[in-house]
Amino acid sequence: MENILEKVEGAMALQSFIQGIVDFSDSEMEVIMAHFKPMSLPSGEYLVDEGLVCKHIGFITKGYIRTYYEINEVEVTTIVNTKHNIVTAHTSFTLQRPSMAYIQAITDSELLVLDHKSMQELYAKIPKWERLGRLITEGVYGYMEGRVVDYLSLSPEDRYRKMLEENPKLLKDVPLRYIASMLGITPETLSRIRNKVHKG
Repeated sequence: MENILEKVEGAMALQSFIQGIVDFSDSEMEVIMAHFKPMSLPSGEYLVDEGLVCKHIGFITKGYIRTYYEINEVEVTTIVNTKHNIVTAHTSFTLQRPSMAYIQAITDSELLVLDHKSMQELYAKIPKWERLGRLITEGVYGYMEGRVVDYLSLSPEDRYRKMLEENPKLLKDVPLRYIASMLGITPETLSRIRNKVHKG
C-alpha cells in the first residue's frame, strides 16, 4: 500500500513540477505522463556510466543521486540531486553521445524516467514541450554558472554556509565526503569548518 501511495505522490509531484514551468492542458499532461516510466535505482547503481550514452532523463521521487567526474583518478562530485528534481547527463542525453559524467544513486532511489525517443516524440506531438526543455536547460546552465561563480568568489566557509542556508537537509543526509567534494575541499577541512560554524 505504501509503495502505491509513493508512486501516486511521485506522479503528482512530477505533474506539479512540469506545470510549474509550462502550463499544459489536461489532455497534454495525459500524453506526457504516459511516456514516463518508473525506475528503481538501488544505492551504488548508476543511471549512466562515463563513456556510455545517457538514455534517460529522470525525475527523482525518492533518494539522493550524485553526478561526478573522474579527474586524475579522483572522484569529483559536482552535484547531489534530491527528491523532486531532474537528473540526467544533459549533453549526453540531448546529443546522444558518450557521457563524461557518472550519475550514481547514493541511497536507494526511485525515479520517473523519460527515454530519448519519447522525448523526441513529445517534441513532435506537443509544441509547448520544446519550451519546457529549453527552460529546464537554461535553468541547469544558470545553476552551474552560479556554482562556478561561488567557487571563484566565496571562501570554503562561505560556500558551506550558503549550502547550509539553502539545503540543510542535504548536509544532514548525504555522506560528508560528497559534500566536501562539491565544496572543493577535503573532508578534513569540511570537518573543521563545520565545527567552527556550529560552535559559533
